[in-house]
Amino acid sequence: MSTYLTSWLNAGLLLLDVLIVAILLPTVVSQRRESGATLAWVLVIVLLPFLGLLSFWLFGTTRLHLRRRKRRKVEEKLARSLERVQPDLDGTQQIMGISPSLLKLARKLDDVGPLAGNSVDTMRDGGDVFAALENAFDTATRHIHLIYYIWEPDFTGERLRDALVRAAQRGVEVRLLLDDVGSRQAKQRFFAPLLAVGGHVERFLKVNILSRRLNLNNRNHRKVAVIDGRIAFTGGMNVGDVYAGLAEPWQDLHARIQGPVVYGLQEVFCQDWYHATGEDLVSETYFPALDNRGGVCAQFLASGPADERWQAIHTILFAAMNLACERIWIETPYFVPDRPILMALQTAALRGVDVRLLLPGHSDHPLVQAAGRSFLDELLVAGARVFEMHRAMPHAKTVMIDGNFATLGSANMDQRSFRLNFEGNIFFYGQEIAGKLEQDFRAICRKAKEVTLHKRRKLDKTARFMESIARLLAPLL
Repeated sequence: MSTYLTSWLNAGLLLLDVLIVAILLPTVVSQRRESGATLAWVLVIVLLPFLGLLSFWLFGTTRLHLRRRKRRKVEEKLARSLERVQPDLDGTQQIMGISPSLLKLARKLDDVGPLAGNSVDTMRDGGDVFAALENAFDTATRHIHLIYYIWEPDFTGERLRDALVRAAQRGVEVRLLLDDVGSRQAKQRFFAPLLAVGGHVERFLKVNILSRRLNLNNRNHRKVAVIDGRIAFTGGMNVGDVYAGLAEPWQDLHARIQGPVVYGLQEVFCQDWYHATGEDLVSETYFPALDNRGGVCAQFLASGPADERWQAIHTILFAAMNLACERIWIETPYFVPDRPILMALQTAALRGVDVRLLLPGHSDHPLVQAAGRSFLDELLVAGARVFEMHRAMPHAKTVMIDGNFATLGSANMDQRSFRLNFEGNIFFYGQEIAGKLEQDFRAICRKAKEVTLHKRRKLDKTARFMESIARLLAPLL
């Protein structure tokens, strides 16, 4: 190639770089992200324009125009039922020891607030969870509604699919909503037996190159199952052998729920289903009157990147951490906190609150783990304690505060869950579930290895440098 042609080619590439930067930077800035995320995108685009363009197209845009169900609130249709089970806030504050301001915030976030009268069984064994799900499918009489991020076409996936087939053959309405990226391995032919007997399988935010729908950044990470509008399941477990304990060691957490809080899970399913299909399911058919089933006061909160007023999960966790008086215990597989959560944990530890983190010793996402570890020194210096599990991959996502407030669900303690993905968590107000989860947490920590500041200071320079590099990408992970 001649020197003249090479010069023109270099000039053309330089001009293209400048155009990419000139066009993308105003777009990134105008999105008004958290400042760290904005800075990360600016660095990628300026230093690697072509890679930045591709990455921003796939992961950086939020071109979400969700089809929203009409504002016919479920509570308007079921006001009488909700009045029977919605606790009086003044009385609840005295009984449960929850801060009055936290309860007021909880009610603001979904216009309903915590509901009394629920029965909740927490399960850590995947075999128990999938046996309970299969039994619920086999005893369903009216409908089964499911949202899953991952559904694997393996033994466990086939087992639950076949249970849905049996239900559909009995005349039960079966609706399954899958994230199009997370469940990409489970092709339509895998669900052919279910479709053949009248089941419905839809994909959330379909990825289609031909229609330029390539948004990989905002995924439906929820795990929700509602049976007959009376029984619900939620937590951290997707459908697959790894979650059932049939593959590598995996530790997770799920809950079986009965009572009025099932309304919240059903409403979230109806909203997501309406976006995917245009079918509006909000009617008394799918929201039967629910009676008091136990003594647990609970609330299901959903959050996501589109049309969400308050980023409910992040907001209530941040508030609860700042109100903590005795302890904040967190179990999460992916710990990449934003600045508000990091500051809440640091200041809590400095105030004398017992702050503990339970994290994986070896993660299935090494880059995320490296980014997360870069935050540990700041927490350890403040007095927090960190434990790493090496005998299994901890995939549970749970937070326990002061023995009377707890949550479990799909949201990790990272910026992707707080701002980019569609998530769903159930929150518990009172000692019954929080106490049980704390007991589990203690038992797991006894088998885990504690990470100390002394051990962290022994890290070689290469490891620290890799953590620092990963931290630059933290807002994007």
